[in-house]
Amino acid sequence: MSEDLESLENLVKLAKEPSSDKRHELLRVITDVFMEKPEDLTKRESDYFADIIGKIAFDLEMAVRKDLVARLATVKAAPRKLMKMLANDKIEVARPVLKKSGALENADLIEIIKRHSQEHLMAISVRKTLSEEVTDQLVSRGCDPVLESLARNNGAKLSRQSMEEMTERSEKYAPMQEPLLKRDDLPADLKHEMFMFVSSALRQHILATIEDIDESEVDKLLEQSRVQLGVTKSEIALSPAERFISRKERLMQLNPELLMQLLRQGKIAEFIAGLARLAEIETETAHRVTFDKGGEMLAMVCKAIGVDRLTFADMLLLTNQEGERDQKTRDALLGVYARITHEAAQRALRFWRTRKRMTRNLEKDKTAIGA
Repeated sequence: MSEDLESLENLVKLAKEPSSDKRHELLRVITDVFMEKPEDLTKRESDYFADIIGKIAFDLEMAVRKDLVARLATVKAAPRKLMKMLANDKIEVARPVLKKSGALENADLIEIIKRHSQEHLMAISVRKTLSEEVTDQLVSRGCDPVLESLARNNGAKLSRQSMEEMTERSEKYAPMQEPLLKRDDLPADLKHEMFMFVSSALRQHILATIEDIDESEVDKLLEQSRVQLGVTKSEIALSPAERFISRKERLMQLNPELLMQLLRQGKIAEFIAGLARLAEIETETAHRVTFDKGGEMLAMVCKAIGVDRLTFADMLLLTNQEGERDQKTRDALLGVYARITHEAAQRALRFWRTRKRMTRNLEKDKTAIGA
C-alpha cells in the first residue's frame, strides 16, 4: 500500500491535464487503490487520499462525484474529510452520504443542518442511528415533512423537548401524528395531548395503550403545572354560564342529570361549563369535547365522571348538532364506551389538565387580570 501511495504523487500531476476524460480515469484509478483495503490505512494515508480524490472530483462534473459517492457512501473507513466535502455538495451528490456514511460525526451533521437545505435535513433524518444532539437540531430547523420522517425513524433518539415540539406541530400536520404516536418512547402525557386532535383511528390506538400510564408521572406533571400557573380558578373572571354552574354546585345539584337537562333545553354554554366543572378540566377543553366530531373525547370524559351508558348515548345524540354521527357511528362509540375503564378515563383527564395550551391560556388570563 505504501508503494501505491508513492506512485500517487505522479498520478496527481495528471490532474492538471485539460482532458476531462483523463482526469476521470485518474480518479477511478486512485479510488480503486483506496478501495483495496481502506481499513488498513493510517490517518495520514487516509487524509492523503482525501486530498487527492477531492481535488480531482470537485474539478469534474457532478455525475463523476455521484459515481464516487456510490462507491464510498457505505465505506466506514472512508476519509472523513472527503465525506464532509461530499456531504456539503449539492443534494444529488450529498444524499447517499448523509443517509449512510459512518464517517460523518455528530458535529459534521449539525454543521450541515445549520447550513443546508431541507432536502439535506431530510436525508439526515433517515440515518440508521441519530443522537439527541442531532435530532434537537433537526426539530429546531426542519420543516414538517422532515419531522415526520424523523418520527418514523426508530433509530433516532428524541429528547423530551423535541417530542413536545413535534407533538405541538403535529396538530396542524396530520401525516406526523401516526408515526409519532406509534413511537415506543413517546411519553404518555403527550399521547393524551394528541388525543385532543387526532383521528378516531389514532384515538383507538391511544386507548389501547392507556393502561401503561405511570401514576407517579401524572402527579409530577400536575404539580409542575400548578407551580407554573401560579393562579387559582377563583382569580379568573367567570362567565354567566360558569356562575350558573357555580350556584348549582353550591346547592349540590351539579351532576350528570343536570347536564342532560341543560342539553335538552339547548343551554349549550351551561352544559359546557358544567362538564368542565365536573371533569375538572378547562372550559376550552370542555368545548372541544362537546363539539368533537368523533365523540371519543366525550366518551372519555363521561366515563371519568361516572355517566352511565344510557345517559352517554343520549348525550351522543344531543351533541350531534350537525348530524355527522350516524347510528352506526354511535353504536361503535357505545362499544368504545363499554371498553374504557373508569380508572383509565380518569388518568387520561389528569393528563389533559396539564396541557401546555391550557397553561398558556391561563397565563394570558392572569396577565389580563393584572392589567
